Amino acid sequence: MSGSRFPTGGSSATERRRFRPRSKQECWQPRRKPKAAEKKAEAFDGKFFARQKGEATKTVEELWEVYEPISKRDNDSWQTNTGRARHLLKHLGSRRAAQLTLKDVDAYRNARFAEKSLRKSTPAPGTVDREVALLRRILNYAVRCGDLSRNPLDGVQLLRKPNIRRVVISEEIFQKLLQAAESVFRPILLVAYDHGLRKGEILGLRWEQLDVREGVIRLAPQDTKGGEHRVVYLTGRTLEALRALPRRLYAEHVFTNPATGERWWEIRKMFRRACRNAGLENIWFHDLRRSFVTNARRRGVPESVVMKLSGHRTRSVFDRYNVVSQDDLRSAVRQIESGAAAELARVSGHVLDTVRSGAPTSPSLPPPNLAGNLGN
Repeated sequence: MSGSRFPTGGSSATERRRFRPRSKQECWQPRRKPKAAEKKAEAFDGKFFARQKGEATKTVEELWEVYEPISKRDNDSWQTNTGRARHLLKHLGSRRAAQLTLKDVDAYRNARFAEKSLRKSTPAPGTVDREVALLRRILNYAVRCGDLSRNPLDGVQLLRKPNIRRVVISEEIFQKLLQAAESVFRPILLVAYDHGLRKGEILGLRWEQLDVREGVIRLAPQDTKGGEHRVVYLTGRTLEALRALPRRLYAEHVFTNPATGERWWEIRKMFRRACRNAGLENIWFHDLRRSFVTNARRRGVPESVVMKLSGHRTRSVFDRYNVVSQDDLRSAVRQIESGAAAELARVSGHVLDTVRSGAPTSPSLPPPNLAGNLGN
């Protein structure tokens, strides 16, 4: 039939593909409206402008109130997020979230760098970066919940300036710290220094994870920051200290406050008192973990094994904890030299042993006939 929009039987394959009829399943599926058409429909119904108006009134503080329970539920370090949010709310809490710009972030950074931290020093760039990263996560969650149409800080870059501490505590310094600490705090220090566990992993340690007979701590994936199962074999002095701990009735955690019977949540003051009594300055509790990584590597433990012991999943993070000093470089050169000398000595010794054992060597020539030569 002429003028029909369906191909005739004698049409080419190209025409048949061009005029392919929709299948029965496709016919029953409603066609999706283009984005512009959806917005027009929302505007006609009055929904678009209502949503825009609600989005414009949301403040950073209101979005944090929605995100905070999620952070507590899904993040083991939610207390750290709460501390970072305290700074964000102080400077940006009343700002409209949808109207945030790079100018606001830079003003926040300048204000934070002008403040003093608990250590009486200005915050490090990495600290401010983590606060800005938290702000972006809050905004992203608001987008997923429909409170914002987009994240206004999507294009904002972090400073990413190096923020690496190089403090490594030797055994001598650790002994001073250990003797100056309170008796209830010493087992915590031993677990941190001898095994490199994170503070959250130590304070959250439960009796069911500790096997004093085998001298091992078993951490389940939900108990570690990296989400991986980890087995920690204990040193003799750590195991002795843990065996001496009193186990309270119905107590779930290993390290508890003697005054309350509850687990420790914060040990900053105890650590500060121990450092002050030992006459030590500029030492953080997290330096114990870095010292474990560096000392284990210096004592000959392969780096892959150290990463498994400390729970580092990526090489980049491990390198931040593994401090390589000039003494390490000099020691490496000495090891190379001694290794080359030992290898040469082994080769030389092998040649001498071969000659002495009468092994076949190159055929020897008969001694020259000197008398005959003189007669000629």
